[in-house]
Amino acid sequence: MKSKKEIENLKKDLSKKFVIDSMMQKGNITKEELKPFESNFDFIQLTKKFKEILGKKDSKEKSRPPTPVELESKPVVDWTLQLAVINYLRRLFKYERAIFNQTFYGLQIYENVIEFFNSIRSILAQNAIILMNEIFSEFIPETDEKNQKAPVINLIKAIIPVLISKANTSQSFIKNEAKACLETLVNNMKYNDTLITLLQSMNSKKIVDLELAYILTIKLVKNLGNEFLSKSNSFSTFMKEIVNICESNSNDLYKKKCKGILNLMVELMTRKEFDKKIENCGKKEKEKIKEILDGKIQHPQPNTKKDIIKHPLKSNDKSKSNDKKKGTIYSKPVLKKQINIKLVDNKNTKNEKTDNVVNNAENINNNVAQICK
Repeated sequence: MKSKKEIENLKKDLSKKFVIDSMMQKGNITKEELKPFESNFDFIQLTKKFKEILGKKDSKEKSRPPTPVELESKPVVDWTLQLAVINYLRRLFKYERAIFNQTFYGLQIYENVIEFFNSIRSILAQNAIILMNEIFSEFIPETDEKNQKAPVINLIKAIIPVLISKANTSQSFIKNEAKACLETLVNNMKYNDTLITLLQSMNSKKIVDLELAYILTIKLVKNLGNEFLSKSNSFSTFMKEIVNICESNSNDLYKKKCKGILNLMVELMTRKEFDKKIENCGKKEKEKIKEILDGKIQHPQPNTKKDIIKHPLKSNDKSKSNDKKKGTIYSKPVLKKQINIKLVDNKNTKNEKTDNVVNNAENINNNVAQICK
């Protein structure tokens, strides 16, 4: 039988609140420094702590929009506790993969982690990206489209645009982490939706985002390869996104990027196989894609006046072609002729004045001679 003191101590242990390990509240912990959990570790209490810190509800609860009072009374959490959540997730991913999946995807905690990317605490943003990089680096995608997990697809759709934005930020260490994470993503997350989301990111009005999304798309298409593209049921969606990029942007740079992607696909699949897949697309997509590939979509204009002179506009209407406006390149020969005529006129006028002076001098001399006589 337990003594009174032992019972009191037991009650204290049972009522003891779960406390976050202070070591987990530090930034830049290496993967090697992440230690396994104790054998009696309470993962249920840890998950509850996650929800408390992140303000997330269990996915099993009925979802409803928050009331204005709930929105205004959102609790302020110490950012070091948020950093602890990231480190605990890294430990779970390394040692307890099943619990991690249930927590990360089941409770949709990944949404909060992505929000950390824009945190004013740069250490929090950096470690959140590191967590994602570790997840992508060990992820084995389902090659069969039917087995592709919805939570994973949702993660890809949500994270790519944010990572591209962070990869073009001014903070070098955030930029480097984001680029490394994107590199890992295109190497491992071989999904239809990865390509679709990257193509959608190319539609950005920011040229820097377009350039990065294009580079990532080219790498992903190479990684997907011929077999994936040939068997993909989303090929028509790829083509729709490419056509949408060209139609939404007047800048020829967008069209050139789209042509580069299409040329790579043709190279991987052969033109015959590519055209066969195109036949399953809509009429609009078929016409536009062929225009892009054949170069008909581009209308190059001469860049210099010299080029324009080499290729003068032709007109069947002689009256219109002869009637040229002043200041145009066509008025130059006429203008030159007019100048020459003017010069000749000036010369003749000068000669006439000289002749008059000579005649007047001769008349004066004659008059003087007569007087002398």
